Amino acid sequence: MSLCSRAILQVGRRPATVSRPAYIYAKRQLATEVESSSKSFSEPPPPPPTAADTTNAASLDAPSSDVSSSDLPRAAPAASRKPKSKYSDGDLHTIETMPYTCYQAALKILREDRLEKLKRIEAEQASIEALKTHHGYTDDDRRIKGMQKYIDEMQLNIDKNNPRIKYNYDNKLKRDPHRRIYQYWDDLAWRAMRRKILMQRLTQMYVVPDLLPTINPIVDVRMRFRRRNAGLGAKMLARNVLHHPSVRVIPFDSKKRLVTILVVDADRPNLVKNGFDFYLQWMVTNCPVDIENPIAIGRSAVHAGRDEVVPYEVPYVHKGENYHRYCVFVLEQEDRLEIGKKIQKGAKEAEAKSGKEVEVKEVEVKEVEVKATEVKEVELKESEVKEVEVKQGEAVESEVKTDVENDIKASKPKDASKREKPRIERLGFNLRSFIAKNNLTVIGAHLWRCEFDESMMEVMKKLGRKDWNMKYVKHPEHI
Repeated sequence: MSLCSRAILQVGRRPATVSRPAYIYAKRQLATEVESSSKSFSEPPPPPPTAADTTNAASLDAPSSDVSSSDLPRAAPAASRKPKSKYSDGDLHTIETMPYTCYQAALKILREDRLEKLKRIEAEQASIEALKTHHGYTDDDRRIKGMQKYIDEMQLNIDKNNPRIKYNYDNKLKRDPHRRIYQYWDDLAWRAMRRKILMQRLTQMYVVPDLLPTINPIVDVRMRFRRRNAGLGAKMLARNVLHHPSVRVIPFDSKKRLVTILVVDADRPNLVKNGFDFYLQWMVTNCPVDIENPIAIGRSAVHAGRDEVVPYEVPYVHKGENYHRYCVFVLEQEDRLEIGKKIQKGAKEAEAKSGKEVEVKEVEVKEVEVKATEVKEVELKESEVKEVEVKQGEAVESEVKTDVENDIKASKPKDASKREKPRIERLGFNLRSFIAKNNLTVIGAHLWRCEFDESMMEVMKKLGRKDWNMKYVKHPEHI
């Protein structure tokens, strides 16, 4: 080692001009020099002990007669053994069964507190039943709601301080999803981060108040397009949104719900009014959701009772447009929704009216045919006049027949399987009136965006759109 390094180490602390790695390297170098100097291999090793020396050493080390062998300390084992997970009784011992005095005392206090709170809950429930039976209170009364809220808080406080429950939750071990404390902690974790991001996206991108005045989500909504998670407000490529997404609705309680899931395009351009319209992209009603089966739409979802009112339409954006906001809303239903029955009744009435009109036109055709035959039977002296009248009658007859046939074809009802039109008008969809009309409640939301990208033209060609090469250009007055 150099003299400079030795001088630096003698100071006792690292100078500011010396880097930390260099200082550590110098210390290690000095330590290796000290070890090498302490062990000098120039001297020969000592000779092995003789038999007499071993007997003398044994006699000196032998215990005296008044000292028992049990009082002597036992020698430490040569190698440390692995700790055993089981005791001699064969049972697996956890930290609750360990003989730790302080920990056992704390567990005893928690047990006593739990028993006390259970007694309070029983007394409160008995008082609620007495109020309902003797004083005629109902669940909607303010006093009953306050007492029930107090019971819920006590049930949470019973398990909040239990170390085993907290350990299972933190380590994601097997747990009961219906246990209230686990639901409460999941709700806290969601509100701490993901819900704040959702509200930030909805506010910054003006989903509130463009579509709804306020939103108070109480469930977590997650979406996935063909094995690609859709982040909150993320921009998705056109080729990745060709098929409808799978939707997960994660509640934080044990209530079973029927929900309606719909997607609204809030930026559909309208050239007539020089503005934008709302466009209903997708709607599915009567989707069952609970804490054990959170997938509302997907492979493992229950498809028996749900109703796809409006089929999914692939999003498209023309060149020159800004990105489109595709807003997803989860609406809780009070009961099953049967959307489209009134529209079907109206369609039947229209079919009946069109049938009557067709009958009237058929009568008119018969009258025209009778007149044409009468014209043919009349003998006129001038042959030229006869030919002209006959030709005119045939032309009128053919025109009327073609009009009637076209009306009949248009008035014939199409099969439900071949019907392409949805049961709700897509363009100009009003979300607020739809919620008010069907007594729905907004419990969740999501958002993704699409813009014109390299794959948008290919997607529009696959869809058979003729305006795939259309481009929006600003008017010179607005440049």
